Amino acid sequence: MIVHVDAASPVPVFEQLRAQIERLIVSGQLAPGATLPPIRHLATDLGIARGTVNKVYEQLARDGLVRTAGRHGTVVQQAARRVGLGHSDLADAADALALVVRQLGLADEAAHRALDAALRRW
Repeated sequence: MIVHVDAASPVPVFEQLRAQIERLIVSGQLAPGATLPPIRHLATDLGIARGTVNKVYEQLARDGLVRTAGRHGTVVQQAARRVGLGHSDLADAADALALVVRQLGLADEAAHRALDAALRRW
């Protein structure tokens, strides 16, 4: 599972991680039955508190995307809403980006350049 967090981002680390794991599940990149990394390992890999990862896993469980299986870890459930990367997902991501741009006080042109650069990197 490839996720990352940006401590310098105005988006809280909890939300960055939750959104990325949710996207991996609902897009099918994490299939039902797949096991998420143990909380301790993921927290160490990302350099964040275990409590943050635990809260993310708990939220995903409340949303029906994963279930905790005790010593067997946290397991991906069948996604409750099976969506791809559709127009509404892109619109939501664009709204989130626009909010961050406004919060940082950046010009629209700077946001366009940053997005273009990010798309080239991926």
